[in-house]
Amino acid sequence: MRFREANAAEVEAALRIHRLAFNRAEEAELVARLLQDPSAQPSLSVVAEAKGRLVGHALFTALSLVGSRPGAGCSILAPLAVLPAHQRSGAGRGLIECGCQLLSERGSDLVFVLGDPRYYTRCGFVPALPFGLQAPYAIAPEEAWMVRPLRPGVLGKVHGTVRCAQSLAAERYWRE
Repeated sequence: MRFREANAAEVEAALRIHRLAFNRAEEAELVARLLQDPSAQPSLSVVAEAKGRLVGHALFTALSLVGSRPGAGCSILAPLAVLPAHQRSGAGRGLIECGCQLLSERGSDLVFVLGDPRYYTRCGFVPALPFGLQAPYAIAPEEAWMVRPLRPGVLGKVHGTVRCAQSLAAERYWRE
């Protein structure tokens, strides 16, 4: 399986992956809005490719920390999707690793995610709240709000509340 940054011609294929992976249109519609949302930029779209066919997609969008020192580069992973036939194949983890590597190379410090701690802790994420990194809304369970440092020593040096893109700001997106 190959992991790489997506190109503009692959947007429709990426949206299709989200529709099929979640068996509904909501996540695909969110991706489409985020890709057009100036407050989500810069964004990073990565794909998983198997045998010349796209089988997974992850979107990372910019966010800021209110109450933190200036200059901390942060992104959020939302959403991540893998076609049902390719789930449990390492595609999701590969998308996360590819995205985090590219973000690190571009100077990002932290990547946040709201998701299943059993999965995301295996991908280098840790609970964010103990580090003073708050979500825009109360999260239940609290352990579902996680962060992954992309640079050594960054955790504990920055704190604050996440301010995400307008397209992702609705409270309904902040429920696990």
